Amino acid sequence: GRDGLPSSGIHVIYHTPDGALWVGTHNNGVCRYDGKAFVTLTTRDGLASDRVYAIHRAPDGVLLFGTNNGLSRYDGRAFVNFTTKDGLANNHIECIYSHPDGTLWLGTHRGVSRYDGKQFATFTTKEGLAHHEVTAIYRAPDGVLWFGTRGGVSRYDGKTFVNFTAADGLVDNRVEAIYGAADGVLWFGTQGGVSRYDGKTFVNFTTQDGLADSYVVAIHCDPDGVMWFVTLEGGAVCYDGVAWSSLDTRD
Repeated sequence: GRDGLPSSGIHVIYHTPDGALWVGTHNNGVCRYDGKAFVTLTTRDGLASDRVYAIHRAPDGVLLFGTNNGLSRYDGRAFVNFTTKDGLANNHIECIYSHPDGTLWLGTHRGVSRYDGKQFATFTTKEGLAHHEVTAIYRAPDGVLWFGTRGGVSRYDGKTFVNFTAADGLVDNRVEAIYGAADGVLWFGTQGGVSRYDGKTFVNFTTQDGLADSYVVAIHCDPDGVMWFVTLEGGAVCYDGVAWSSLDTRD
């Protein structure tokens, strides 16, 4: 707070091409940091809610904020908000993906909403989605969409859903993150460990393998190919393909 960041409770950090960092907080709106100063935007400025779970920049430069009270679209001047009244599946948005064709995909607590700029279309378990709570969206290079849910992973080719659960080898059905590596391998972070999927088989990693905490909330691969897993209570864990090491408050 003393540095200008309005809250220490952070859900998401997003880096825009201009070099700025956008921080979505738990109760204090969204904050832009340009390396010098913090600028905070809240419901007083027009944001849908001060609890921000997802941030995404559309190809046209417009910023999208997923909150627990709908979607906020910000063009740098004013906010336009969308809720269930506009056709959104649910007002609690966990993740946002902007398709190259301009279509928006929104992961909510009641399925996935697709927005084409005019209207919303919703995909739920009725359409074949693994679970109604959607936590992550990833688009593979072949155009296939992957949805992480609290009931497994859903693969969507534009026509049908194919679901993968613990019964198929996924380490845990409560998926929190998806990362697509350059080699085409998919990594799924769950509340019960990490699954590596090469398109055929799952290889799972848990605390028994060296993961500091099984609850994985984010995944990233650095330029050296080292995988980083951010956990709920065990800090950050890195894996170079052989050894595991952890960074936490003690470091």
